[in-house]
Amino acid sequence: MKIFKILIIAALLLHLGLNLKAQDINYGVLAGYVCTKPHVIKFYPYSTRLFYPMHSFNVNGFIEYRFQGAWGIVAEPGFIRKGGVVDDDHNFQLNYVQLPILANLYCTDRFYISFGPEFAYLINKDENLPSKLENYCPLEENAFEISGLIGVNYNITKNIDLGLRYNHSLTYFSVVSWINPRYPQGHGIMGHSNIYNQYLQFIVRYKIKLIK
Repeated sequence: MKIFKILIIAALLLHLGLNLKAQDINYGVLAGYVCTKPHVIKFYPYSTRLFYPMHSFNVNGFIEYRFQGAWGIVAEPGFIRKGGVVDDDHNFQLNYVQLPILANLYCTDRFYISFGPEFAYLINKDENLPSKLENYCPLEENAFEISGLIGVNYNITKNIDLGLRYNHSLTYFSVVSWINPRYPQGHGIMGHSNIYNQYLQFIVRYKIKLIK
């Protein structure tokens, strides 16, 4: 029985090795414009709007395994700035190292759909919040984040792809407490809201090398 199991494992490993030889390996860099605005869940009737969209960016490397057929898988380690604008003119910037791990479904030779999880870790923040917060308490961030990403891409040349993506976190990065400013400090809390990162992203991806 043990010999039979060993033979099965060996056959599976051999099959995997043959498939790896049949893959195309692409790697390179990508960068993008990011429009980011945290999503606040459970607004309360007397709360005001907390975040507005903020212009930002990302810079990543990537390595992609292209299987025979219509599928590929790609890892994109890099940096992204998330956050939003508070009270119209105060930036709340959250700097993350990120690792999207995406499946690519090639509908044609040039057009493909990307989807999968993104793992991110908050390395620092650059917050410029109003000195007096009248309707919410200070934010406390959770450093580790898991999110979901979906996007469409088009290969315009042999080495350059353009893409449009949307990402929304599955874990909240902060909780905000809504307070009534008419009550003394520390009193009059109306409720709490979870805050999730989300962003819309336009990327340019450049393949440095294609290995076949």
